[in-house]
Amino acid sequence: MTKRRIPYATLVLVFSTVVISLGVNFQISGSLFGKINITELEPFGGFTYKHILDLELWRLVVSQLIHVKQYHMIYNAFSLLALGCVFERKIGSGVFLSIWFIAGSVGTFASTFTVPEPWNLGTGGSQAILALAAVGLTMYLRREIRGKLALAILVLTILPAFALDLIFSEHHLPKVGHVVSFALGVVLLFCFQQRRKICY
Repeated sequence: MTKRRIPYATLVLVFSTVVISLGVNFQISGSLFGKINITELEPFGGFTYKHILDLELWRLVVSQLIHVKQYHMIYNAFSLLALGCVFERKIGSGVFLSIWFIAGSVGTFASTFTVPEPWNLGTGGSQAILALAAVGLTMYLRREIRGKLALAILVLTILPAFALDLIFSEHHLPKVGHVVSFALGVVLLFCFQQRRKICY
């Protein structure tokens, strides 16, 4: 019987998300779950293309850990934990972290062009989580992961995000950042798997 590896990358990301997001919320509002405005997250890591042009690249990581609504952050943290427990060991911690960072950063960046200033700050972990969910769905469809639990986790991660987009967005369409991240997750999985085949 093979030993299941602990999903260290997932645990680090979940812990970082919860601690940093709640800490920032407390610093701004004086409460862990106090109401804050997205513009208040700019000093703590929220970004626009101007920050990237100024080479404030640390924001690409930190922006994905901070959230405007902490209940949304808790949902994202649970989603990330569930996804990571299902398939981080299947693709490896390095690939898992790379997809989280690359697809999450690109999706968050894309989202900044769809909102008028000054509310166009890129924040939140939804983009990265949808990228990882796309990876999981691809692996499930290719039978690289199996089981009803895996399918349930994927459905409960993907459907609510896109359903909320359709309900609450101005034109009742999925958010650009979500679509970009989801698609990029699939592309990155393919690239990493092809690279692994070449190496072996």
